[in-house]
Amino acid sequence: MRTKTSEDPLKGLETMVGIVVAMMALLTAGVLAGLALGSGSVPGLDAEVCVTTSEGGQGFRRGDGETTGPVGLVDGITWRADEVTLCDPTPDGATRAWAAGGLVVWLGAPLLFFAMLWRMLRRARREGVFADAVPPALRSLGGGLLVWAALDVVVTGLVDGALLNRMTDGALVFTYEMPWLLVLLGMALLALSKVMELAVRMRHEVEATI
Repeated sequence: MRTKTSEDPLKGLETMVGIVVAMMALLTAGVLAGLALGSGSVPGLDAEVCVTTSEGGQGFRRGDGETTGPVGLVDGITWRADEVTLCDPTPDGATRAWAAGGLVVWLGAPLLFFAMLWRMLRRARREGVFADAVPPALRSLGGGLLVWAALDVVVTGLVDGALLNRMTDGALVFTYEMPWLLVLLGMALLALSKVMELAVRMRHEVEATI
């Protein structure tokens, strides 16, 4: 005798993704409130704004007597810092605005992606895995990941550069790191949509011969 879970294997996945969407929405609302209203406005959150820069960028000191590092190293051991994080515990309005803009990528884009995934799973449960709406939904998910990757490069680079410019004496810089995982997953979903298109076409052909 089959259980309800085996009869509807997508139900558990849909429920799990729905919980993730709800938690991410709550987190996004809390972080935005913390940035807008200031430190202590949301329990567990403060208004501190931080930015990370890589070696060779702003925030690293290279002068004699100014370089800091780990203590207690034995003779012959060297050290290096690949990244440094700068934080402003009392940011002004402009700094908060730049940090809030970065949330478009850091929180908003994942929230939108998982919401689209939840919607696709819901439709697949109702209409079937090989329904006509599944391939377009997969294309939207794949395209969404590629847009997410592009936003991550452009928006994150601009936001980090602006924050570094406000926290240091250096000039405005544009820093970025290519999110290859998002690009690869987006391309994989686009390829999967093509496979599902063939499966849907075969379903139509089989139904037409019955």
